[in-house]
Amino acid sequence: MLLLVAAAGVVSPAQTAGSGPVPSPPLNGGAQVIFNYENQKLQPAKYRMVIFENGAGQFHSEPGSTPIEETASYQPLPQPLDRTIQLSPATTEKIFSTARGQKFFAIQCEDAKDKIAFQGTKQLSYKGTDGSGTCTYNWSKIVAIQKLTDLLESIAFTLEEGRRLELEHKHDRLSLDAELEALLNNAKEGRAAEIQNIQPTLQSIVDDEQVLERARSRARKLLDEAGSDRAALP
Repeated sequence: MLLLVAAAGVVSPAQTAGSGPVPSPPLNGGAQVIFNYENQKLQPAKYRMVIFENGAGQFHSEPGSTPIEETASYQPLPQPLDRTIQLSPATTEKIFSTARGQKFFAIQCEDAKDKIAFQGTKQLSYKGTDGSGTCTYNWSKIVAIQKLTDLLESIAFTLEEGRRLELEHKHDRLSLDAELEALLNNAKEGRAAEIQNIQPTLQSIVDDEQVLERARSRARKLLDEAGSDRAALP
């Protein structure tokens, strides 16, 4: 799955809510998975996600020079996005079980013989007391690696989209309806995941009577969809 949304025009301005230093790993010496992505044709052009075994993590993205598609009247200049995240137990388990099942990523993720159009440079890394490894790839025919890539890209998509919703709520409320409809569709199709990480932004839209009721209804649906994961968080 290609990130981010050259088509949707997702922007990555700096975010204060949830931002801060990378969380400390669990005191029991738990492992961490790191995912790096870069494609200068997209916005953001690069990002890094660090995930600890307790589900805590940090996301940082940087904009590129590619123009943003004008999908709303308010178009801020792209800025870095830096924020902490908390993943659900089920998602965290998928990430770390894949890492351990794939030899801590100390493998060749991509076969040089595979001729696949450029989809972005990706790097998966694992660091822990039980092992470590790194692999870099454009596309992997290893099903588990590709599924993990899709999952991590879908989380990044959600985080970038959350910031865009926050900006539109402040500056261009009329754009929220279409933006939320697109996010709902992406969530249904698996291209947006871990919606609970943008729960405060969605809740602020639901609570705002100046926002169109249809947009507020869509925000409620997204909150309901994220509810089970949110309830399971530590």
